[in-house]
Amino acid sequence: MSVVLKILFEGWRLRWALLQLLRRSIASRTRGSVLGLGWLLLEPLFLFALYTWVFGHLLKVRFDAGEGLGAFALYLWCGLVPYNSFQQAVQGSAGVLVGNRPLLLHTRFPGWMLPLVEVLGSAVNEILGLFVLLLFVGWEQGVTPWMALIPLLVLVRLLITGGVAWFTSILAVFLPDFSQLLRMLLTLVFFATPIIYPSKLIPMEWKWLLTFNPFYWLVSGYRSVMLEAAMPPPGFWWTALGGGLGSMLGVAFFNRALGRAKDFL
Repeated sequence: MSVVLKILFEGWRLRWALLQLLRRSIASRTRGSVLGLGWLLLEPLFLFALYTWVFGHLLKVRFDAGEGLGAFALYLWCGLVPYNSFQQAVQGSAGVLVGNRPLLLHTRFPGWMLPLVEVLGSAVNEILGLFVLLLFVGWEQGVTPWMALIPLLVLVRLLITGGVAWFTSILAVFLPDFSQLLRMLLTLVFFATPIIYPSKLIPMEWKWLLTFNPFYWLVSGYRSVMLEAAMPPPGFWWTALGGGLGSMLGVAFFNRALGRAKDFL
């Protein structure tokens, strides 16, 4: 706990440096392109259109009986937005220490800020995606009071992402092939979570796995608030608690292992 409090105070003291790093990170992803920040939205929209066409139009997958392609698209987008943001941050964190080797080795820069920049940068994508989703949901269903919980949803997603990103950034230094393994793990998590298909398609003997899948509860929370005008399910609140604990463990592990990791950079 003392490590977490120390980082909170240090983060507040270095908040302007963190903001500059965040701006640099976002600019590096769009530098030299014609669309600029538009690419942050265009790429996930392409995947959304592809999944909607294949699963919604060709395979006729539906989350509820009797719903149309438009309802399927809303449920799909509601799951893709948080997961894509998580995936982007975790993949970025895998190379962030190696990519900033001179900064870590030749200065007294607080290394824990580097994975955090990737996590906060993913929030930009998520906010853009949620804005588009809100436009369509507001047009189709109207605005509900439950949408006031959207900042809480984003915060929980950031906590989960932060914990994973701090662990990932260190492991990628010690294990040279970790980045390749990470891509496979993220793909496994994506297809193990009912994002592009409803949970009712999962065989009964495998449904118990959903109980231990935090992304299932996270996506369920987004869909409850955004599309169903309801409170997030109980599992979401346990996931929020686990995300907070995981984030604290992740940053504590990062700080403890960073000194040793510098020997491998």
